[in-house]
Amino acid sequence: MNSTRIDGTLINGIACNYLSIYDRAIHYGDGLFETVLCRKKPCSEAMLYYWQRHYQRLQTSAQKLKMDCPDERLLLDDIATLLEQMHQDENDQKASTQSYVIKIIVTRGTGERGYLFPDKNDINRIVSCTPLATDYSSLLTETLLSGELTVCQQQVSINEQLAGLKHLNRLDNVMARNEWNKQGYSGHRSRNNNFIDGLMLNADGFVIEGSMSNVFAVRGDEIITPALTRSGVRGVMRDVIIDIAKIMGLSLVVRDMTLAEIYTMDEIFISNSLIGLKSVTGLSAGNNAAGNNGNPQQRVLSRNSITQKIFDEIIRTTDTYAINL
Repeated sequence: MNSTRIDGTLINGIACNYLSIYDRAIHYGDGLFETVLCRKKPCSEAMLYYWQRHYQRLQTSAQKLKMDCPDERLLLDDIATLLEQMHQDENDQKASTQSYVIKIIVTRGTGERGYLFPDKNDINRIVSCTPLATDYSSLLTETLLSGELTVCQQQVSINEQLAGLKHLNRLDNVMARNEWNKQGYSGHRSRNNNFIDGLMLNADGFVIEGSMSNVFAVRGDEIITPALTRSGVRGVMRDVIIDIAKIMGLSLVVRDMTLAEIYTMDEIFISNSLIGLKSVTGLSAGNNAAGNNGNPQQRVLSRNSITQKIFDEIIRTTDTYAINL
């Protein structure tokens, strides 16, 4: 590998600008990833949000895929190295970034042609650090942010063996995310085409998740989130919200949910490890949206009382891991 320093990325602890073309991640998407929110504090310290949950999920997923998992200390050392580098670069440029995205990719490593992998393979670990605008995240602003959702045509694949895992095969999400932009999509135009995400259904017709988030809906005092036994990613923030709802004594049910049903809900909110939570103010489905039967629909949501309660508790109990720079 090229040892030239490339800001923001380490491969196996070394600054590199490319991965071997024989890596199985390139050929088969054979690997896993985690996306961790990081906040720099004024006192030469950085905070990783929900680090232990992220690392535990990486360990569990690697075991399921019969892969080795990088040692936690190696990953933390890589993250510290990148943050120190970013901190030094910002001092040199007299700039100041307060928040970052830490992305960890673990691949099965290089191998011969074909799907069969050896019993023992040297994994590759890739750790990158990129700046994140503070106002993108409710966790960073400590204010419940909001926006509209759309409904995507692209379905989530059904695969019971891989459901829940954050593996590298993300074409469903790539295609879904590129269905809309600030100018709208598929000839459909709402009041605000700068959607915060798009809902994705599976072939069974159930709402599963957003293209980059998990989804929750509230009817009355009951919180509902889709079952992920056949499709979708089991997000870290999804687990946090489920745990907090139980502690708060709120009614939370994990079950299948149709698009028609979600249009009847009193509140909707989405979650992921970068945004924390965002409240949904409206739901807009175009003519060609999955499960929409050619009938455009719009729903304005003005209530967010349960969402706000959960968000306030998340801010009060946020779990962080400190890294000294």
